Order: sequence, then structure tokens, then C-alpha cells
Amino acid sequence: MAPRLRLAAVGVFAVSLAIFSLARMRLVSFGAEGPGQARFLTGDEPSYLLLAHSVAFDRDFNLFNNRTEEHGRFFGVPRCEGHGARKDWERREIYSIHTPGLPILIAPVYALAVRLGVSPRAAVLLFMNLLAALLAVNTWLLCVDLVGGRASLDRPGCVPLVPPLLAMAAVVLTPPVIFYANLIYPELPAALLVLYAFRKALPTWSGGAGEAESRGLPPSPPPRFTGSLIISSLCVAFLPWLSFRFLLPALLLAAMHARRAWTDENPRRRAAALVVAAVPLLASLALFLSYQHRAFGSLNPAAGYLYQNYGERGLSSRGLLDGVFGILLDRGHGLLSWSPVYLLSPTGLVILFRTRRALGIYIGLLLLAIYLPGAQFVFWWGGFAPPPRYMVAPAPFLGAAICAALAARLRRPFAALFALLLAASLAFGWLGCARPGLLYKHRHLAAYCFPRFPLRIFPAFFRKEALTWPLAAAWSAGIAALTAFFCARRSTAKPDPK
Repeated sequence: MAPRLRLAAVGVFAVSLAIFSLARMRLVSFGAEGPGQARFLTGDEPSYLLLAHSVAFDRDFNLFNNRTEEHGRFFGVPRCEGHGARKDWERREIYSIHTPGLPILIAPVYALAVRLGVSPRAAVLLFMNLLAALLAVNTWLLCVDLVGGRASLDRPGCVPLVPPLLAMAAVVLTPPVIFYANLIYPELPAALLVLYAFRKALPTWSGGAGEAESRGLPPSPPPRFTGSLIISSLCVAFLPWLSFRFLLPALLLAAMHARRAWTDENPRRRAAALVVAAVPLLASLALFLSYQHRAFGSLNPAAGYLYQNYGERGLSSRGLLDGVFGILLDRGHGLLSWSPVYLLSPTGLVILFRTRRALGIYIGLLLLAIYLPGAQFVFWWGGFAPPPRYMVAPAPFLGAAICAALAARLRRPFAALFALLLAASLAFGWLGCARPGLLYKHRHLAAYCFPRFPLRIFPAFFRKEALTWPLAAAWSAGIAALTAFFCARRSTAKPDPK
């Protein structure tokens, strides 16, 4: 890593961590004890902490003794039940509906906090802050690759650094990422693992996404059987343990790793890389399905939900398209109502598809692989959690699309609209961190803070109204027209002189 790049990455990490830590102090301190730890601790968070306690001290996933002995007292919720899906009182077994990936990840931090006598919740949130800061760094690195490649950072003036920084801020300092940096949910770790694995699976991972070569810089070296590939494959293998919704992205990323490995001209290296790309995920899936069968008697990745009869409704949203449109447009839970800056992502995706088709296809497929399982889930709005929960993992890739649009220099109207939408998104993120209790109302916080804010321009899919589908159609047409307008301006603009 070049010195300039390393220094910039450290700066991004430090600033992001400081911002997330300030938000954490609003929730809990390391010295908090008893119920004082449970301020705004609700939804699935207590269940994940109880599972982490079981992993850390019992070395299992059975919550029977944790529930009967009220181990939830360690984080201020003594009567925490852990959202048990299968409860066998005769065999003294209780298994949670939640997959154990996140508890496995946070268990060492939880155990250390208990032994040190500090708040386990505060320690785990600090760990989540660190993951969120790493997500910020990886988002910035992906954006730098998009606008020129890291190799070109050694040549001053070759890479515009402002678009990557702005795009990174649009992702990590706005909803939903700014919220989930201080929440104990699997979405943020999954976002980091997906993004890191994607960056390593790109066809030219060691020198950027390929733009550097077109500018006369040295080409990327051929693929190698390296430690980074091993780490990336392990990240992919862990994704199904975080949630069954990340099984499809894991399969797609493994296929990208395999395709990357197949381009190596050395037969031995190619074979070794293919093994590294495939074996960790296959072994992880075998272990995960074994756990599902042991806990719930089924090999279905969503066995916990099936056991609680959510599967009887097909594990799907109440309408075929409700979740597809609702995650984006819903008045109280949609991405665009909370972070309107993502209105500009389609423009960037079109530009990527036109200028870097292979990369645009990769990002588009991965977005669909992450988005569709959440959109078709029975709780597409994220359950009792701050919205828009299921857009945390896609957010960095939508931010990369925004970066591509910013780097394309679409002139003043685009820049002005970006500044306006980013300011609104940052404001909603700040308000949500300042008043976290309003994030669980199943209504947009603007309804409480700004009663006259025109929220009714957004369709309502959580509680449908007569104008839901007409408004959804109008929004879809408007987004398409806006995208076409900016892309047409780019196609008619004069190219910059070399």
C-alpha cells in the first residue's frame, strides 16, 4: 500500500471511529451497570447478547440455562428469552430463531468485558464501531479504485480524491449505516465482509478496478495464490452464519473468486486458488446446515423461522412486490425517505454500465443478490429495528455508484442536487442518533421533529393506502427520468482534454 494511500486510509478510519464513538456515548458508557446498560436496548439486540453469553461461557448455543438463570442481567435485561424458536423443556433445550454468526463474532469481546467488570454492551458496541470504521475505509478504497486505481495515487493529480471522500461520507454518515454502527445486528458485519470479499474478487484487485491501465500506469499483476484470497474466502464462508439472507451473496462472491482464480495461467496456482475459493464456503455450509438440523430438525437455512411458522407464509412479504418497492420507497422504512442522497445511485450505475460494463454487471448482480432476499422476507421492513435495516449491506455499492457519477463531472445541476440530498441525509442521521427512541416507532422521525414535513409524497407499504401504488409508480417514473436526464447530459458533454 502506497504511503499516501496508507495515510489517507488511517485518516478515514480515525475520523469515522470518532464519529461513531460520539454516537455510542449517547447510548451506554463502559461503567454502566444493571438496567443502566439497557437504555434503548431493544429488538433483537438482547437476544444476540444472550447468545454471545452462551457462546462465551457455555461454549454452546443452547439458551436453556441462560434463560432460567437470568444471564441477561449481565447486560441489564434479566428476563431476556433470546427469541427461542424451539423450546424443549424436557430435554432442557432452547434454540434461538437467530443464526449464531454474530454471537460467535462478538463473544470474545463480551467475555473480556465481563471479566474486566465493564459493560458488555458498551464493549460490543465499541467493537461494532471498529467494524463500521473498517467499512468506511473499504468503501473509500472501492471508490478510489473506481476513479483511477490505487496505483495511480503515487502520481499527484492523477486521481480525484474528492468524489471518493464524498461518496464514503454519503454511505457511512447517513442512515442506515450511521444507525447500525451502534446497534448489535448482523447487517453491519455482513456489509463489511461482502465489501471486502468483493474488492478482492475484482479482476484486478491488486491495482484497482482497471482504470489505471487506461491512463498509462503499470498493469495489474496476474492473480496469485495469496493470503488475501484465503482471508477473502473465509469472509465469504462466514456470511451464511450471519443470516440466511446472505447465502445468495456468498454463492455469488465464491463464483467471482473462482472466476478470478481461473484466469491464472499457471495450472498449479489456478488449482490451488480454485480450492481456496470453493472449499471454505462448502465446509461452512456443511457445518451451518448441521447446526440447523441439530437445533430445528431441518436442513433449511431459514429453519428457525420455519420452526416458528413464519415459513408457512412462504418467508415472503405480504405482497409479491411490497418489499421490493417498500425497502426503497416506504414512507417510514424506505431508504429514500431516510437517505434521499441514494436517489443519485441509479445515475452512477448507468454510467458504470456504460463505461466499465464488467464492473457494472458485477455490482448490479451483487446488489440484487443482497437486496432480493431482504425484499421478499416476511419482515421486509427489518422487524422491530431502525430502518432501513436491510439496506446496510447494499449501501457501500450504491455509494460506489454515486462516486462514479461524481467523478463523471455531470456539471452543476448534479453537484447542487447531490449537496442538497446529502445535507438532508446527514440531518436525518444526526437526528436519529440524537433521539434513538424515535427509530422504533415504525414512523419516520420527521413526523415527530418536523410535523409539516411532506412525508405523504412517499408511498406507504407498511400500512397500505389507496395511493400506495400510484405514488410508487410516480416515484419510479421520476427516478427513471432523473437518471435519463443526467446520463443524457453526460453523453452530450465535451470530453476533458488529456
